[in-house]
Amino acid sequence: MIADPESYQLLQRIWTIAWEADPRTGLCRYVSDQTERLGYPAEHWRRIPYFWQTVVIPEDRHLLTQLSPSGTECRVARADGAQMPARLQLSTAAAESDRPAALHGTMLIYAAERAAVATQAASRDELTGLPNRNLMLDRIGQAIALAGRSEHWLAVLSIDFDRFKLINDSLGHEIGDKLLVAASVRLDSGIREADTVARLGGDEFVILATGIGKFEDIHCIAQKILDLLAAPFYIDGHTLFLTVSIGVCAFPKDGADAVVLLKRADTAMYRAKEQGKNRYLYFSDEMNAANAHRLHLENELRLALEHRQLALHYQPQIDLDSGRIIGVEALARWRHPTLGWISPAEFIKIAEETALIVPLGRWVLETGCRQVGAWRAAGLPPLRMAINLSPVQFTEHSMADCIEAVLRETGLDPRLLELELTESLLMRNVEESIGTLRALRAMGICLAVDDFGTGYSSLSYLSRFPVTTVKIDQSFTRELTSDPNVAALVRSIISMAHELRLRVIAEGVETEGQLNFLANHRCNEVQGYFLGKPLPADEFIDFYRRFDRLAARRGGGDSEERRLLVVDDETKVVEALVRQLDGDGYRIMTATGGGEALEILARQRVGVIVSGQRMPGMSGVEFFRKVKDLYPATARIILSGFNDIQTVTDAINQGAIYKFLNKPWREEHLRDAVREAFQRYELTLENAALGRALEQANAELSAINRDLERRIAEKTRELGRGINMLQVSREILEHLPTAVIGIDDDGLIVMANRQANRLLASDDGIPLLSCEASLRLPAAALAVLADPDGRERRIVLTGGLSAWALCRTMGADSVSRGRILMLWPESGQENSRP
Repeated sequence: MIADPESYQLLQRIWTIAWEADPRTGLCRYVSDQTERLGYPAEHWRRIPYFWQTVVIPEDRHLLTQLSPSGTECRVARADGAQMPARLQLSTAAAESDRPAALHGTMLIYAAERAAVATQAASRDELTGLPNRNLMLDRIGQAIALAGRSEHWLAVLSIDFDRFKLINDSLGHEIGDKLLVAASVRLDSGIREADTVARLGGDEFVILATGIGKFEDIHCIAQKILDLLAAPFYIDGHTLFLTVSIGVCAFPKDGADAVVLLKRADTAMYRAKEQGKNRYLYFSDEMNAANAHRLHLENELRLALEHRQLALHYQPQIDLDSGRIIGVEALARWRHPTLGWISPAEFIKIAEETALIVPLGRWVLETGCRQVGAWRAAGLPPLRMAINLSPVQFTEHSMADCIEAVLRETGLDPRLLELELTESLLMRNVEESIGTLRALRAMGICLAVDDFGTGYSSLSYLSRFPVTTVKIDQSFTRELTSDPNVAALVRSIISMAHELRLRVIAEGVETEGQLNFLANHRCNEVQGYFLGKPLPADEFIDFYRRFDRLAARRGGGDSEERRLLVVDDETKVVEALVRQLDGDGYRIMTATGGGEALEILARQRVGVIVSGQRMPGMSGVEFFRKVKDLYPATARIILSGFNDIQTVTDAINQGAIYKFLNKPWREEHLRDAVREAFQRYELTLENAALGRALEQANAELSAINRDLERRIAEKTRELGRGINMLQVSREILEHLPTAVIGIDDDGLIVMANRQANRLLASDDGIPLLSCEASLRLPAAALAVLADPDGRERRIVLTGGLSAWALCRTMGADSVSRGRILMLWPESGQENSRP
């Protein structure tokens, strides 16, 4: 014990912690009052074994195994996380048994360094050692005062890493922290000596650049930061790439206060993120106004949810096989009492960035599910309700339970609910997404991958997700009839989805050409303004009842009529071509350029195109190259002069042109060329039809083979079960104490168990099986067989053994034929009978 009063008082006056502990338990018997200066209650020392070890920071705890009598230098951590240098000394006092009976310890906190340590903790970032927010604000304030006197510019640059959360989530926070440290070193070494880089928290950094002569020089600083961080980082075997969004504001243009400058740099940084990331933007007054507007909308949106200002509109989804409306997509709409209609793109984004998306999503789900029931009550058939699920909703742990509760409350058949989820949402955590999707599918809910093609579009991942539908993004639908690359991509998406037994729906259908393209390439469903705009629930009822099926619209392109398209910007050329070909039975259409011709091709199936070469905007060769990719079966004839001979020849070699005619052309040559082109086109169609028929036949044959394989597998399983049952039955018969003998209609013994062979054993040891019953069975048993009345009889077997006998004729309860004879020796007791 430390019992000397003077020593005790001295310890209390200096910052030294002293304690005495039981060496067996590590619990302190005594601790000085100074322990509380570390921020830990004295009770921790008395109740937590070896508590002084936990005060030492983890990186220095290995030093505790190397303690010397004079003490060991180490670092200790206060309860608030601040670190301080200390000297730790331990000594033991042995008991009479030479076993330590007391453990004395002292921890001296260096008084000269305490103030510096406290200042360091208050002004430095613990992870990177960079200045923190407090120190940065102080330095910005000092820089403003200097810049005001020197008339130089200063810039505040707010830097935020793009998609840093993905690194933390996928590789862990330890890798994320190491990346932050490496980035901070790169930033600190890359700026000028007079500038300051600080970490404000998370992945947000700020750079203060001072002494800037011209405002335009700030551009060089911002670009240098982008370049500094563009090079890869190598962290624990991982090669990581960073992009950052930077917001820039300057003194005196954007403010004269440190807090204001920092806030406005943040505003510009967030706007840079919104505009695509990996860039820098200067602050502007418009951003302030936009921020104020956004904050106003956020507050108004909260009120809108409470006051029911929101409504759902429903856009029809049409099945292209039946031509009927089979579902709708629910779309939220907001009509503000003073601001009017608010764009969904604006208020949905605000809701997703706040907690408002959760109640908003719940309201959409409940309202949409109830609406299906209301429509059925109004006489409409059951329609599928498609509802978008936000990333915030999807990651809610109670999401599946919430959806199940809504289905239960509204009484909606889960098969009539389709949830739309984006690719990027599913790819955030693939394994967790798969588990959630399986839970939803187990309820019977349909699942659609929304905006397919705009994100990862990974076939391997798509095959793993238990989804039912792929939704082609409207950005692809918009370019279907004019961009061959987009058309090829959409065809591939449809084909790929069908191979995976998924349905395909295309959104954003706005022209007849887009509709025909999708229909001709076996897209399952479509939606868009060409078919129907989003409507309030009551207006949708009228729309549904007036809607004409799409069958006629889809069938229009399959006519046997020969369609010829003439394309040229010169009216006289077009008139001459029409006049010369008009009497050959073609339906002739005309266009003045490639763009107009592509629109016609999207609406009508055309067999042959005759086009001039030199046209404004798009030449004949350029036009035919697009036609080749979009409509490869259509025959293409070009009219051109000698000046274009090389261009046309190249196009012919590439397969873009079927035939080339010189200007001026001879009428008979033109007519022959068009006639041969139609023959070639029709032959191509016949071959394609034969190919489709063969493909369909192969598909049907494959289906038959699969069905046959399934039936064979089922029969094999049934046969296996039958064999097992037969083996079990035979095993039971073999071990019965009753003799059982089966005789067929020809009098042949076809079955005999072990007891039967024992009771009726012959002198030569030949078993009963396959013997003639009349030759092998005793006369008494044959008498029972001759009169099978189903009654038990007492008979005497060979050797004088008395037995009971029973004969049954088979066939009453089965398809078997013959008789069964059962014998059991008489024991003199009634319970000996089976």
